[in-house]
Amino acid sequence: MSYKIAEYIPSDNTDFMGNPFIECLPPRLTCDDFWDVVNNLVDVPDNLHELSVETREQKAANIMKSVCPTSEYFDIYCDFLNILKEGLADRNPLNEEVKKWQNQVATSSYQRNRTTAPSLKFTGYSGMGKTTVIDSILTTIEPVYMHSQHALLNPHTLQIVYIKIDIPAEASSHMICLMIASQIDAVLGTNYEEQYEKLRRSPCIKKLVTLCSSLLVGVIIFDEIHNICFTAPNERKKIFMLFDQLTQVARIPTLKIGTSKANRLSEQEFTNARRLGIPHEWRNYKPDSTDWDILINYAWDYQLTDTYVELNIEIKNKIYSLTQGIPHCLFFLIEQCNKYCLRNGLPAFTLKIIQHVYDTKFSIMRSSLIALRHGKIDAFDDIMTTSRELDKEIQKLIKQLLKIAEENKFTGAEAKAIHEQIEPYLPEYKLTQKEARTLKKLEKEIASEASALPIDEDGYEGLPL
Repeated sequence: MSYKIAEYIPSDNTDFMGNPFIECLPPRLTCDDFWDVVNNLVDVPDNLHELSVETREQKAANIMKSVCPTSEYFDIYCDFLNILKEGLADRNPLNEEVKKWQNQVATSSYQRNRTTAPSLKFTGYSGMGKTTVIDSILTTIEPVYMHSQHALLNPHTLQIVYIKIDIPAEASSHMICLMIASQIDAVLGTNYEEQYEKLRRSPCIKKLVTLCSSLLVGVIIFDEIHNICFTAPNERKKIFMLFDQLTQVARIPTLKIGTSKANRLSEQEFTNARRLGIPHEWRNYKPDSTDWDILINYAWDYQLTDTYVELNIEIKNKIYSLTQGIPHCLFFLIEQCNKYCLRNGLPAFTLKIIQHVYDTKFSIMRSSLIALRHGKIDAFDDIMTTSRELDKEIQKLIKQLLKIAEENKFTGAEAKAIHEQIEPYLPEYKLTQKEARTLKKLEKEIASEASALPIDEDGYEGLPL
């Protein structure tokens, strides 16, 4: 396998001078240059009216794969480059002290005498595009460099700049170690995953930390860290121990990405805040924010119908009330409006069509958006995440929805929205006694408020729009 040959730009930072693992990294881009590199916008084809309806409908989905950077992108990019370079500052492969430290880690004689490596925790609401931000940033940096041209390094020296893994539901520390080992194997052509699979949890963590220390891995990115919430307490401690060992012993910065639910992890123990890293929280956009204005104007321009409709304040307010400033919901709404119009021979978007698409295509997302409007962030994240598994495991879906309903004690419109998602599956689903009580409470709340639905702050009765 071939990798990019490292080229070196001498650093003007005395902390980084003479470190080939830093001086081969690309200089930080300006804000404008960064935007030009990471943006991946879709445009209405110039020959739109020459395309068949089927082709237009197929192109409607392209907006869901597009990237429209907002202000958060550049900030996260700068922070990521900072922790990468700061983490490598004390791990210069030419430094004799570093070689001594690597030997101590390998022989279990290392005693930590420094602070932990710098790390970041990037959390936010479901659908905001956290993974998209990070994946966009990673396109600006090579994942692996070959240092074949450096006079003082072995010509076969490989530098692993970053490793990114997605933490699966109910993951274990052992599974996470194997996922990291697998990515190292893909670079080096080794079989560490196979070797570590036979080890118990603690020895496996120790072996992985030694391996990452010897390779001077730049950064390890853990996505979907909210899934750690579902692990058993003892297993969670092992995962935290893995995080600790990577930052304290292997001196590797980490970036942890997850929904707002991941913030519970740092609330359970005071020390977990240090383990997870410096926090960055990404909330939904406000209707008058510059970022939301950029997103809604971009999305609205992607009309694949015969007639283009200008965006006005009434449409903007309608879309915000439906999507609550969540980019995923905004792009999905536009995609589905295009498909509905094209499939039914309608010439243009209207408020009535937007409403119809929301009512018929948002399905379980309606429940999550209601929860968000009422400040129930954990419920919003839970339902949004659950909706992505809708077609896979209905049994787990119903159990999770009922658990969310029980924990949040929904009333009124929220109770009705949750009940609507559960009801179609009830004939085939056998309720536990606890679930039956939760369902009865939902039905009682719906019945008690059916005759006197409240008017919310946006002037809507009961369910939002």
